[in-house]
Amino acid sequence: MSIAKKLYIKALENVTDEFIEDFVIGIGETAVKLSDGRTGFVATNREDTLGKCEEFYKCMGLDGKPESKAEVGMKVKDLLEIGLFSGDPLLRSVSYAAVNAVFNKNPERFIEGDTLKLMEFNKKDIVGIVGEITPFVDALRPKVWDVLIFDRQRRADYILPDWAIIEMLPKCTAIIITGTTIVNGTIDWILNYVNTDRVAIAGPSTIMVEDVFPVKILSGSYIENSEKLFDLIKKGAGTRTLFRSGAARKVNLIF
Repeated sequence: MSIAKKLYIKALENVTDEFIEDFVIGIGETAVKLSDGRTGFVATNREDTLGKCEEFYKCMGLDGKPESKAEVGMKVKDLLEIGLFSGDPLLRSVSYAAVNAVFNKNPERFIEGDTLKLMEFNKKDIVGIVGEITPFVDALRPKVWDVLIFDRQRRADYILPDWAIIEMLPKCTAIIITGTTIVNGTIDWILNYVNTDRVAIAGPSTIMVEDVFPVKILSGSYIENSEKLFDLIKKGAGTRTLFRSGAARKVNLIF
């Protein structure tokens, strides 16, 4: 069963008649607030858009196609049904932000701590990082044998294209996967090439839910102030600003 299908089933178990109170699609992040106050955000799938304003309006429901839009006031169940398996990058962003909101509850489940310290690395490790997470790369290089970075958007010579995952990810003794892979639907494909049990999914797009992901650590976010979160995302804020402002905080689940 795919990760998306598992998340869909889990999310339905945790909602009743809640509806979408509001959502915002920012240049960096997309956030959704449910009618019961639960709020979540994920990275906006902007790299997969065509860069046209109409795409954003379509996601907001102004194209007259009920099967492909997100609307304020619609039931959470209805949004998840049309959005979690959609090929529309912005509809997926809103839908996965809604899933993140569904599980933004019971903060006592989470533990504090730095992802890298929780994983514990040594000099023999070859660490694979799927998705360019610069702070992790800089922190790991002095501590391990090698760091292999894979990304769909190559921004430097040392970053490998995502198709290199097929041959090189199985060689890694520890792996960190960006939560964005959940939103863009590549997570299942990536997990096919994992050859270690030392795996973490990290970043604010990580859906913080038990019994879905075959990994040791989930490192994501818990929303502390939804009003501040929405305001900052509307103004173009990214992940670092959201955490530093106190709108959200980093949390972990360990299995």
